Amino acid sequence: MLRSILVALDGSSSSVRASQLALHLGREYSAYVEGIGIVNSGWIQRAEPVPIGGLAIKSALAQSRLNYAKIRIDEVVAHFRDTAVKEGVSFFLTRAVEGDPAQIIAEEATAHDLVALGRDSVFDVDGELERVPLCVDKIIREEPRPVLIIPESDDDAPVISQHPVIVAFDGSPASSRALHMFALLGMAAGKEIHVITVAGTSERADRIALQASQLLERHGATDVKPIGLGDREAGTPAETILGLTKSLGAGMVVMGAYGNRGIREIFGSTTREVLKESSAVLFLHH
Repeated sequence: MLRSILVALDGSSSSVRASQLALHLGREYSAYVEGIGIVNSGWIQRAEPVPIGGLAIKSALAQSRLNYAKIRIDEVVAHFRDTAVKEGVSFFLTRAVEGDPAQIIAEEATAHDLVALGRDSVFDVDGELERVPLCVDKIIREEPRPVLIIPESDDDAPVISQHPVIVAFDGSPASSRALHMFALLGMAAGKEIHVITVAGTSERADRIALQASQLLERHGATDVKPIGLGDREAGTPAETILGLTKSLGAGMVVMGAYGNRGIREIFGSTTREVLKESSAVLFLHH
């Protein structure tokens, strides 16, 4: 059962949505929610080439940026705290810390069941891989606990419990771990869930989707629909998942990941494409 959630805060729009979702889940499951505002002081104060005589100016500029980042994060943390109180979340903690975001989250996540992270959180770090900020890539790649990736959206409503869930399941170890973790955390209970399976022949896909559906029903899902595609699929699995996410109005997609060497290896092409393009929240586990 979901008992504790860690949400990373940096003030980006997707981070704001992540905090809203974390608080919503905290209220729904009576779970503890910890919001950490992260100031990436190492990046802000990183060594850079400067012209002769420019060291003092560079140092002053870095200090100014650091002070601004601290003020911004303090405001983000205060807003999270106020929102938690307003929404009646009984158990929560907020604090601001300095350091490497990936390292901080790795250390703090040990005490939690689930990590919530804005897909476009940047933590003041430039650069991206496959249109995902490098810091977010590293957290997804290295975090052994399930991670919720929340995209930016024009819709401010964080509520996903009123929307269907899509489970992308192909019977692989990675997708099985994601499926079981999602069920064991109690997140399947009371949900409408569509299990999408692409696995060789349509008959095999039907069988695998049905088995996954039976598991979800035993964990309290109220309306589970197995969708075995196999050789009936028209287009790529990613296109199918993204298309169904849109047509069904799904609020969450559950997927597995694998590997340990970077986002090109950790995700198959299907998961990588869904990560980049999905308008729904992603539940990722590997």
